Amino acid sequence: MKENVWASAIAMHKEGLGSHIWQDIEETMLDTYTDGLIINVSYTETKDGVRDILLGTHVEVDGKNPMESLYEVAALSNDNCTVKNYGRYWHGYQVLMRPLLCFFTYSDIRQINMILQLALVFGFVAALAGTREKVFIVPFFGMYVFLSPVSLCSSLQYSPCFYIMILALYALLKGREKLTDTGRNYLFLLTGVWTAYFDFLTYPLITLGVPLIFCLALDGSRLPENQRRGWKNLFLHTLSWGTGYVGMWSSKWVIASILTGENIIYDAFDAIACRSGYFTEKHTYYDTLKLNLDVCNTKVILPAVICAAVCIVIFRIVNHIAINRKLFPVVKTVLAVSLYPFFWYLFTKDHSSCHSYFTWRELGISVFGIMTAGVIRIREFAEKNVG
Repeated sequence: MKENVWASAIAMHKEGLGSHIWQDIEETMLDTYTDGLIINVSYTETKDGVRDILLGTHVEVDGKNPMESLYEVAALSNDNCTVKNYGRYWHGYQVLMRPLLCFFTYSDIRQINMILQLALVFGFVAALAGTREKVFIVPFFGMYVFLSPVSLCSSLQYSPCFYIMILALYALLKGREKLTDTGRNYLFLLTGVWTAYFDFLTYPLITLGVPLIFCLALDGSRLPENQRRGWKNLFLHTLSWGTGYVGMWSSKWVIASILTGENIIYDAFDAIACRSGYFTEKHTYYDTLKLNLDVCNTKVILPAVICAAVCIVIFRIVNHIAINRKLFPVVKTVLAVSLYPFFWYLFTKDHSSCHSYFTWRELGISVFGIMTAGVIRIREFAEKNVG
Protein backbone atom coordinates (compact mmCIF):
# COMPACT_ATOMS: atom_id res chain seq x y z
CA MET A 1 0.00 0.00 0.00
CA LYS A 2 2.83 2.39 0.84
CA GLU A 3 4.32 2.15 -2.65
CA ASN A 4 0.96 2.57 -4.35
CA VAL A 5 0.00 5.54 -2.18
CA TRP A 6 3.39 7.11 -2.94
CA ALA A 7 2.70 6.86 -6.69
CA SER A 8 -0.90 8.02 -6.20
CA ALA A 9 0.12 11.09 -4.19
CA ILE A 10 2.57 12.14 -6.91
CA ALA A 11 -0.06 11.66 -9.64
CA MET A 12 -2.65 13.76 -7.81
CA HIS A 13 -0.09 16.46 -6.99
CA LYS A 14 0.85 16.76 -10.66
CA GLU A 15 -2.78 16.95 -11.67
CA GLY A 16 -3.51 19.67 -9.11
CA LEU A 17 -6.76 21.08 -7.79
CA GLY A 18 -9.63 22.18 -10.02
CA SER A 19 -8.39 20.37 -13.12
CA HIS A 20 -10.75 19.66 -16.03
CA ILE A 21 -10.72 16.80 -18.49
CA TRP A 22 -11.98 19.18 -21.18
CA GLN A 23 -10.87 22.78 -20.84
CA ASP A 24 -13.65 25.30 -20.05
CA ILE A 25 -16.29 22.56 -19.78
CA GLU A 26 -17.32 22.78 -16.13
CA GLU A 27 -19.09 19.40 -16.08
CA THR A 28 -15.71 17.73 -16.59
CA MET A 29 -14.11 19.26 -13.48
CA LEU A 30 -12.42 16.63 -11.29
CA ASP A 31 -12.29 16.55 -7.51
CA THR A 32 -8.71 15.66 -6.61
CA TYR A 33 -9.22 17.47 -3.30
CA THR A 34 -11.69 14.86 -2.05
CA ASP A 35 -10.00 11.98 -3.86
CA GLY A 36 -6.87 12.98 -1.96
CA LEU A 37 -8.87 12.91 1.27
CA ILE A 38 -10.24 9.46 0.43
CA ILE A 39 -6.76 8.01 -0.06
CA ASN A 40 -5.45 10.02 2.91
CA VAL A 41 -8.08 8.52 5.25
CA SER A 42 -7.62 5.03 3.81
CA TYR A 43 -3.83 5.23 4.32
CA THR A 44 -3.55 7.05 7.65
CA GLU A 45 -2.93 4.76 10.62
CA THR A 46 -2.41 5.47 14.31
CA LYS A 47 -2.03 3.11 17.23
CA ASP A 48 -5.80 2.76 17.56
CA GLY A 49 -7.19 1.23 14.36
CA VAL A 50 -10.81 1.23 15.54
CA ARG A 51 -10.59 4.93 16.34
CA ASP A 52 -9.10 5.58 12.90
CA ILE A 53 -12.08 3.91 11.26
CA LEU A 54 -14.70 5.62 13.41
CA LEU A 55 -13.23 9.10 13.20
CA GLY A 56 -11.93 9.13 9.65
CA THR A 57 -8.44 10.12 10.73
CA HIS A 58 -6.15 11.74 8.16
CA VAL A 59 -2.88 13.66 8.16
CA GLU A 60 -2.55 17.41 7.72
CA VAL A 61 0.64 19.37 7.08
CA ASP A 62 0.78 23.11 7.84
CA GLY A 63 -2.91 23.65 7.09
CA LYS A 64 -2.56 22.22 3.57
CA ASN A 65 -5.51 20.49 1.91
CA PRO A 66 -5.83 16.68 2.32
CA MET A 67 -4.39 15.94 -1.13
CA GLU A 68 -1.29 18.09 -0.67
CA SER A 69 -0.86 16.83 2.90
CA LEU A 70 -0.87 13.26 1.62
CA TYR A 71 1.77 14.26 -0.95
CA GLU A 72 3.96 15.78 1.76
CA VAL A 73 3.74 12.70 4.00
CA ALA A 74 3.69 9.85 1.47
CA ALA A 75 5.91 11.25 -1.30
CA LEU A 76 8.20 13.68 0.56
CA SER A 77 8.34 11.75 3.88
CA ASN A 78 7.40 14.88 5.86
CA ASP A 79 6.86 13.77 9.48
CA ASN A 80 5.86 17.24 10.66
CA CYS A 81 2.14 16.53 10.44
CA THR A 82 -0.91 16.34 12.70
CA VAL A 83 -3.73 13.81 12.71
CA LYS A 84 -7.18 15.28 12.06
CA ASN A 85 -10.64 13.73 12.42
CA TYR A 86 -13.59 13.74 10.01
CA GLY A 87 -15.97 11.62 12.03
CA ARG A 88 -19.40 12.77 10.86
CA TYR A 89 -19.24 10.58 7.72
CA TRP A 90 -19.12 6.79 7.62
CA HIS A 91 -16.19 6.73 5.15
CA GLY A 92 -17.49 3.38 3.95
CA TYR A 93 -15.28 3.59 0.86
CA GLN A 94 -12.42 2.30 3.07
CA VAL A 95 -13.91 -1.19 2.80
CA LEU A 96 -12.98 -1.08 -0.89
CA MET A 97 -10.12 1.41 -1.03
CA ARG A 98 -7.83 -0.22 1.53
CA PRO A 99 -7.68 -3.58 -0.30
CA LEU A 100 -7.46 -1.86 -3.70
CA LEU A 101 -4.52 0.30 -2.61
CA CYS A 102 -2.61 -2.84 -1.70
CA PHE A 103 -2.51 -3.77 -5.39
CA PHE A 104 -3.26 -0.66 -7.45
CA THR A 105 -2.40 3.03 -7.72
CA TYR A 106 -4.86 5.91 -8.03
CA SER A 107 -4.51 5.84 -11.82
CA ASP A 108 -5.14 2.08 -11.89
CA ILE A 109 -8.24 2.45 -9.73
CA ARG A 110 -9.57 5.16 -12.04
CA GLN A 111 -9.23 2.81 -14.99
CA ILE A 112 -10.95 0.00 -13.10
CA ASN A 113 -13.69 2.46 -12.18
CA MET A 114 -14.21 3.36 -15.84
CA ILE A 115 -14.44 -0.29 -16.89
CA LEU A 116 -16.95 -1.13 -14.14
CA GLN A 117 -19.15 1.87 -14.88
CA LEU A 118 -19.23 1.20 -18.61
CA ALA A 119 -19.93 -2.49 -18.00
CA LEU A 120 -22.87 -1.63 -15.74
CA VAL A 121 -24.26 0.90 -18.21
CA PHE A 122 -24.01 -1.47 -21.17
CA GLY A 123 -25.38 -4.31 -19.07
CA PHE A 124 -28.38 -2.28 -17.95
CA VAL A 125 -29.12 -1.10 -21.49
CA ALA A 126 -28.88 -4.69 -22.74
CA ALA A 127 -31.22 -5.85 -19.98
CA LEU A 128 -33.71 -3.10 -20.86
CA ALA A 129 -33.47 -3.88 -24.59
CA GLY A 130 -34.75 -7.40 -23.94
CA THR A 131 -37.98 -6.21 -22.33
CA ARG A 132 -41.08 -4.21 -23.19
CA GLU A 133 -39.50 -1.39 -21.18
CA LYS A 134 -36.77 -0.82 -23.77
CA VAL A 135 -38.28 2.59 -24.49
CA PHE A 136 -36.71 3.82 -21.23
CA ILE A 137 -33.24 3.40 -22.73
CA VAL A 138 -33.68 6.90 -24.17
CA PRO A 139 -34.17 8.78 -20.84
CA PHE A 140 -31.53 6.63 -19.17
CA PHE A 141 -28.97 7.42 -21.86
CA GLY A 142 -29.91 11.11 -21.77
CA MET A 143 -29.43 11.22 -18.01
CA TYR A 144 -26.14 9.31 -18.22
CA VAL A 145 -24.72 11.72 -20.81
CA PHE A 146 -25.91 14.67 -18.71
CA LEU A 147 -23.94 13.35 -15.71
CA SER A 148 -20.70 13.69 -17.73
CA PRO A 149 -19.38 10.09 -17.92
CA VAL A 150 -15.78 11.20 -18.55
CA SER A 151 -15.54 12.93 -15.16
CA LEU A 152 -17.89 10.48 -13.44
CA CYS A 153 -15.40 7.63 -13.78
CA SER A 154 -12.30 9.78 -13.26
CA SER A 155 -13.13 10.96 -9.73
CA LEU A 156 -13.61 8.46 -6.92
CA GLN A 157 -15.69 11.10 -5.16
CA TYR A 158 -18.36 11.07 -7.88
CA SER A 159 -18.71 7.29 -8.15
CA PRO A 160 -20.60 5.91 -5.09
CA CYS A 161 -23.94 7.56 -5.91
CA PHE A 162 -23.74 6.41 -9.52
CA TYR A 163 -23.11 2.80 -8.51
CA ILE A 164 -25.91 2.79 -5.95
CA MET A 165 -28.33 4.38 -8.42
CA ILE A 166 -27.66 1.95 -11.26
CA LEU A 167 -27.71 -1.12 -8.98
CA ALA A 168 -31.11 0.03 -7.68
CA LEU A 169 -32.29 0.34 -11.30
CA TYR A 170 -31.08 -3.20 -11.97
CA ALA A 171 -32.97 -4.50 -8.93
CA LEU A 172 -36.19 -2.75 -9.98
CA LEU A 173 -35.91 -4.04 -13.56
CA LYS A 174 -35.16 -7.63 -12.58
CA GLY A 175 -37.82 -7.64 -9.87
CA ARG A 176 -40.52 -5.76 -11.79
CA GLU A 177 -42.83 -8.79 -11.76
CA LYS A 178 -41.96 -10.14 -8.31
CA LEU A 179 -41.27 -7.11 -6.13
CA THR A 180 -44.32 -5.98 -4.16
CA ASP A 181 -44.78 -2.40 -2.98
CA THR A 182 -43.47 -3.50 0.42
CA GLY A 183 -40.45 -5.13 -1.21
CA ARG A 184 -39.72 -1.91 -3.05
CA ASN A 185 -39.96 0.00 0.22
CA TYR A 186 -37.24 -2.25 1.61
CA LEU A 187 -35.15 -1.67 -1.52
CA PHE A 188 -35.39 2.10 -1.14
CA LEU A 189 -34.61 1.77 2.57
CA LEU A 190 -31.41 -0.14 1.74
CA THR A 191 -30.57 2.34 -1.01
CA GLY A 192 -30.72 5.16 1.55
CA VAL A 193 -28.51 3.17 3.92
CA TRP A 194 -25.89 2.46 1.23
CA THR A 195 -25.88 6.11 0.18
CA ALA A 196 -25.24 7.33 3.73
CA TYR A 197 -22.51 4.70 4.20
CA PHE A 198 -20.50 5.32 1.02
CA ASP A 199 -21.26 8.89 -0.08
CA PHE A 200 -19.64 12.19 0.90
CA LEU A 201 -22.82 14.27 0.40
CA THR A 202 -22.12 14.72 -3.30
CA TYR A 203 -25.43 14.25 -5.15
CA PRO A 204 -27.15 11.66 -2.88
CA LEU A 205 -30.72 12.40 -3.92
CA ILE A 206 -30.11 10.84 -7.34
CA THR A 207 -30.07 7.40 -5.65
CA LEU A 208 -33.69 8.11 -4.72
CA GLY A 209 -35.00 10.22 -7.60
CA VAL A 210 -33.91 8.20 -10.63
CA PRO A 211 -34.90 4.76 -9.25
CA LEU A 212 -38.21 6.24 -8.02
CA ILE A 213 -39.05 7.66 -11.45
CA PHE A 214 -38.14 4.32 -13.05
CA CYS A 215 -40.30 2.50 -10.49
CA LEU A 216 -43.30 4.74 -11.22
CA ALA A 217 -42.76 4.38 -14.97
CA LEU A 218 -42.69 0.59 -14.72
CA ASP A 219 -46.01 0.77 -12.90
CA GLY A 220 -47.49 2.93 -15.65
CA SER A 221 -49.92 0.27 -16.84
CA ARG A 222 -51.29 -0.35 -13.36
CA LEU A 223 -51.45 3.17 -11.95
CA PRO A 224 -54.53 4.24 -13.95
CA GLU A 225 -56.47 1.48 -12.18
CA ASN A 226 -55.84 3.19 -8.88
CA GLN A 227 -54.80 6.81 -9.16
CA ARG A 228 -53.88 7.04 -5.49
CA ARG A 229 -51.42 4.18 -5.77
CA GLY A 230 -48.81 6.25 -7.59
CA TRP A 231 -48.86 9.06 -5.03
CA LYS A 232 -48.88 6.54 -2.19
CA ASN A 233 -45.81 4.77 -3.60
CA LEU A 234 -44.08 8.08 -4.23
CA PHE A 235 -44.57 9.06 -0.60
CA LEU A 236 -43.72 5.67 0.96
CA HIS A 237 -40.66 5.01 -1.20
CA THR A 238 -39.35 8.51 -0.47
CA LEU A 239 -40.01 8.01 3.24
CA SER A 240 -38.24 4.63 3.16
CA TRP A 241 -35.18 6.10 1.46
CA GLY A 242 -35.13 9.04 3.86
CA THR A 243 -35.41 6.74 6.87
CA GLY A 244 -32.48 4.65 5.65
CA TYR A 245 -30.37 7.69 4.75
CA VAL A 246 -30.95 9.77 7.88
CA GLY A 247 -31.09 6.76 10.19
CA MET A 248 -27.82 5.30 8.92
CA TRP A 249 -26.00 8.61 8.86
CA SER A 250 -27.09 9.70 12.34
CA SER A 251 -26.25 6.30 13.82
CA LYS A 252 -22.60 7.00 12.91
CA TRP A 253 -22.66 10.12 15.06
CA VAL A 254 -24.01 8.16 18.02
CA ILE A 255 -21.69 5.15 17.62
CA ALA A 256 -18.58 7.27 17.10
CA SER A 257 -19.44 9.56 20.03
CA ILE A 258 -19.95 6.61 22.39
CA LEU A 259 -16.89 4.59 21.38
CA THR A 260 -14.36 7.41 21.00
CA GLY A 261 -15.47 10.02 23.53
CA GLU A 262 -15.50 12.68 20.78
CA ASN A 263 -18.64 14.80 20.42
CA ILE A 264 -19.42 13.82 16.84
CA ILE A 265 -23.12 14.61 17.33
CA TYR A 266 -22.33 18.26 18.06
CA ASP A 267 -19.92 18.40 15.12
CA ALA A 268 -22.58 16.95 12.79
CA PHE A 269 -25.33 19.35 13.87
CA ASP A 270 -22.92 22.28 13.67
CA ALA A 271 -22.09 21.28 10.08
CA ILE A 272 -25.80 20.88 9.23
CA ALA A 273 -26.57 24.34 10.60
CA CYS A 274 -23.75 25.82 8.53
CA ARG A 275 -24.30 23.90 5.30
CA SER A 276 -28.07 24.41 5.22
CA GLY A 277 -27.45 28.12 4.72
CA TYR A 278 -30.27 29.22 7.02
CA PHE A 279 -28.02 30.41 9.83
CA THR A 280 -25.20 32.02 7.87
CA GLU A 281 -27.14 33.34 4.82
CA LYS A 282 -24.03 33.32 2.65
CA HIS A 283 -26.06 32.39 -0.41
CA THR A 284 -29.65 32.92 -1.46
CA TYR A 285 -31.76 30.23 -3.08
CA TYR A 286 -31.41 32.08 -6.39
CA ASP A 287 -27.62 32.00 -6.02
CA THR A 288 -27.74 28.26 -5.41
CA LEU A 289 -29.87 27.57 -8.47
CA LYS A 290 -27.79 29.83 -10.68
CA LEU A 291 -24.47 28.31 -9.58
CA ASN A 292 -25.68 24.76 -10.21
CA LEU A 293 -27.38 25.55 -13.52
CA ASP A 294 -24.33 27.48 -14.71
CA VAL A 295 -22.17 24.37 -14.41
CA CYS A 296 -24.33 22.61 -17.00
CA ASN A 297 -23.28 23.22 -20.58
CA THR A 298 -26.28 25.36 -21.54
CA LYS A 299 -24.75 26.01 -24.98
CA VAL A 300 -25.49 22.36 -25.76
CA ILE A 301 -28.43 21.55 -23.48
CA LEU A 302 -30.64 24.63 -23.99
CA PRO A 303 -30.88 24.40 -27.80
CA ALA A 304 -31.63 20.67 -27.47
CA VAL A 305 -34.46 21.37 -25.01
CA ILE A 306 -35.89 24.13 -27.23
CA CYS A 307 -35.76 21.87 -30.31
CA ALA A 308 -37.48 19.07 -28.38
CA ALA A 309 -40.22 21.46 -27.19
CA VAL A 310 -40.80 22.78 -30.74
CA CYS A 311 -40.99 19.23 -32.12
CA ILE A 312 -43.54 18.25 -29.48
CA VAL A 313 -45.72 21.28 -30.26
CA ILE A 314 -45.60 20.61 -34.01
CA PHE A 315 -46.22 16.90 -33.40
CA ARG A 316 -49.24 17.81 -31.28
CA ILE A 317 -50.74 20.23 -33.80
CA VAL A 318 -50.18 18.11 -36.91
CA ASN A 319 -51.43 14.84 -35.51
CA HIS A 320 -54.19 16.20 -33.24
CA ILE A 321 -53.22 13.73 -30.56
CA ALA A 322 -56.01 13.05 -28.13
CA ILE A 323 -54.83 13.35 -24.55
CA ASN A 324 -55.23 10.15 -22.63
CA ARG A 325 -56.26 11.34 -19.19
CA LYS A 326 -55.62 7.89 -17.75
CA LEU A 327 -51.90 8.61 -18.10
CA PHE A 328 -52.10 11.79 -16.03
CA PRO A 329 -51.43 10.02 -12.68
CA VAL A 330 -48.27 8.43 -14.09
CA VAL A 331 -46.92 11.56 -15.75
CA LYS A 332 -47.80 13.78 -12.80
CA THR A 333 -45.99 11.60 -10.27
CA VAL A 334 -42.94 11.33 -12.54
CA LEU A 335 -42.83 15.10 -13.01
CA ALA A 336 -43.31 15.61 -9.27
CA VAL A 337 -40.17 13.58 -8.56
CA SER A 338 -38.39 15.66 -11.22
CA LEU A 339 -38.74 18.63 -8.84
CA TYR A 340 -36.82 16.89 -6.04
CA PRO A 341 -33.45 18.56 -6.85
CA PHE A 342 -34.98 22.01 -6.40
CA PHE A 343 -36.23 21.09 -2.92
CA TRP A 344 -32.80 19.65 -2.14
CA TYR A 345 -31.11 22.91 -3.14
CA LEU A 346 -33.60 24.82 -1.00
CA PHE A 347 -32.55 22.94 2.16
CA THR A 348 -28.82 22.77 1.35
CA LYS A 349 -28.23 26.27 0.03
CA ASP A 350 -24.73 26.78 1.36
CA HIS A 351 -23.44 23.29 0.59
CA SER A 352 -24.95 23.24 -2.90
CA SER A 353 -23.50 26.68 -3.62
CA CYS A 354 -19.98 26.00 -2.34
CA HIS A 355 -19.85 22.60 -4.05
CA SER A 356 -21.86 23.31 -7.18
CA TYR A 357 -19.09 21.66 -9.23
CA PHE A 358 -20.56 18.31 -8.19
CA THR A 359 -24.00 19.04 -6.65
CA TRP A 360 -25.28 20.04 -10.12
CA ARG A 361 -25.61 16.33 -10.84
CA GLU A 362 -28.79 16.24 -8.75
CA LEU A 363 -30.40 17.82 -11.83
CA GLY A 364 -29.93 14.43 -13.52
CA ILE A 365 -33.19 13.52 -11.73
CA SER A 366 -35.02 16.30 -13.60
CA VAL A 367 -33.50 15.29 -16.93
CA PHE A 368 -34.47 11.65 -16.43
CA GLY A 369 -37.96 12.55 -15.19
CA ILE A 370 -38.85 14.95 -18.01
CA MET A 371 -37.54 12.57 -20.67
CA THR A 372 -39.36 9.63 -19.06
CA ALA A 373 -42.65 11.57 -19.03
CA GLY A 374 -42.17 12.35 -22.72
CA VAL A 375 -41.34 8.74 -23.57
CA ILE A 376 -44.45 7.49 -21.74
CA ARG A 377 -46.60 9.83 -23.81
CA ILE A 378 -44.94 8.92 -27.11
CA ARG A 379 -45.21 5.19 -26.39
CA GLU A 380 -48.90 5.55 -25.65
CA PHE A 381 -49.41 7.38 -28.95
CA ALA A 382 -47.41 4.76 -30.90
CA GLU A 383 -49.22 1.82 -29.33
CA LYS A 384 -52.60 3.40 -30.04
CA ASN A 385 -51.81 4.11 -33.70
CA VAL A 386 -49.78 0.99 -34.52
CA GLY A 387 -52.21 -1.25 -32.68
